[in-house]
Amino acid sequence: MEQISVVVPVYNCEKYIKECVDSILAQTYPEIEIILVDDGSLDKSGQICDEYAKKYSNIISIHQENRGISSARLKGAGVSKGQWITFVDADDWIDQDFYQTLWGDESDCDLIISGIYRYYNNEKCKREYTYYESGIYDKKHIIEQVIPNMLWNPITGIWSLDPSLCTKLFRRNKLLYHLEKAEKVKSDYGEDSLVVFPMMLHIEKMKVVKEPFYYHRQREAGIISPYVRDNSFFDKLHCVYQYLEGEFQRMGYLEIMHEQLEHFYINSVDLKKKAYGGLGYGLFPIFPFYQIKREDKVILYGAGKVGKAYMEQNLKYNFCNIIFWADKNFETIECKETILGSPKLINEYAYDYIVIAIDRYETALKAKDDLCKMGVPEKKIIWHSTRKSMNKLYTEKKDV
Repeated sequence: MEQISVVVPVYNCEKYIKECVDSILAQTYPEIEIILVDDGSLDKSGQICDEYAKKYSNIISIHQENRGISSARLKGAGVSKGQWITFVDADDWIDQDFYQTLWGDESDCDLIISGIYRYYNNEKCKREYTYYESGIYDKKHIIEQVIPNMLWNPITGIWSLDPSLCTKLFRRNKLLYHLEKAEKVKSDYGEDSLVVFPMMLHIEKMKVVKEPFYYHRQREAGIISPYVRDNSFFDKLHCVYQYLEGEFQRMGYLEIMHEQLEHFYINSVDLKKKAYGGLGYGLFPIFPFYQIKREDKVILYGAGKVGKAYMEQNLKYNFCNIIFWADKNFETIECKETILGSPKLINEYAYDYIVIAIDRYETALKAKDDLCKMGVPEKKIIWHSTRKSMNKLYTEKKDV
């Protein structure tokens, strides 16, 4: 049997770490190496790691200053010796047959994936199977069945491939390259996505085991993740978006991944919205901030429902510098903003982009045409039709 290295990033988990490590030690798969990476814990987690390393010859305990989970994972994977590498978060645990069931005799695969348990408490534990059916997927099947919906599926409204590194076994030579690149992004949001989704473009063969074996401990209802509350959330999200976009483009998959990537953004913004108690705009419309930079000078075109939602979001999140707000009916619109005025004044401003804040497809196209006739370069016009996207989603659901 080939050795499996299990990397456990540890940060202030003294309450759960023993349950975690004991569940790995209990595995029926015999060839296991456990690497505990204490990422600068302030509690007794590091001490517990050392105690396990002294007691068990197949456990290694490593300590580093707090650098985040991506750094801890890379550190552990770098010193590992196994042909396969996987991860377990220090506050989670696994079934004893997890690795035995996944590995089986499929040693020629690059990746093996499985389902997951969402553990809330002893009375509530949600079983989630993989979206893809159990079996072996060669390159042709990966391209045709996995990549087209892995980051976002219009039928389910979420990704089809859960990016969690903990529910997967990785062939060593496929993983380390992507771990190293992802760690350089320096984001504690989407760190699993940075690794898994670009890696899928390099996978030649994978195995799917539909059943769950990994128990992922969930936060209590109403508790927002620290990385979502972070004031730098949008900066990090933008870095994640740019990295994924660059990787997809470099590999020649940007066309098929572009819409999936935009919905990844939309879902991420919806998470951030919860940290503010909601802004009343639901999932749509959302300011197309992923197409601009924070320092860009922007003219907002349209002061209706969408325009007001965009303005409110920008005031909250500071996506960009809105220097002028244009609307043909500006004289009849009640607005406290002194920058609201006629579209005829647009050419008096030095701007980087004009964002059309109109949801109706035909109306937005007419606005875009009017702007082009005024001499506005098309490359400076940004518009995202949320209504068109929703219509497409409903059509695809109906067809299915």
